[in-house]
Amino acid sequence: MLLPQTSSIKLLGILVATTGLGGLSSCASIPPPRGEVAEATFAVSEAQEAEASQYAPAELRSARKKLKAAESAMAEEDYEKARRLAEQALVDAQLAEAKAQAEIQRQGVEELRKSIEILRRELNKRSGSS
Repeated sequence: MLLPQTSSIKLLGILVATTGLGGLSSCASIPPPRGEVAEATFAVSEAQEAEASQYAPAELRSARKKLKAAESAMAEEDYEKARRLAEQALVDAQLAEAKAQAEIQRQGVEELRKSIEILRRELNKRSGSS
């Protein structure tokens, strides 16, 4: 009767080992997301150049934090986590850049509106004094 029980234990051990190896091979099949990390790095840089630190600081901070975490995950070879964080950093950086550009445009429109109002007043003064 010991023989069947030993066989069950061996079978269970083989099953656990095979499952573990299968899990390792699936992790190894995920390629490092170098492109995604590079794209996120570029997007963060672009957001900084677009003055996001002034106009969208929270979004830029979030992008930087997630990019740093993605780089750490890459170093730990946790490529799935690195890919997810790089994608999130990319979106946050793009949002920061868009918000900064929108605010810069809004300010430009406001300055233009003020200039038009000044010109309108000048025109009214001239036409009123003629």
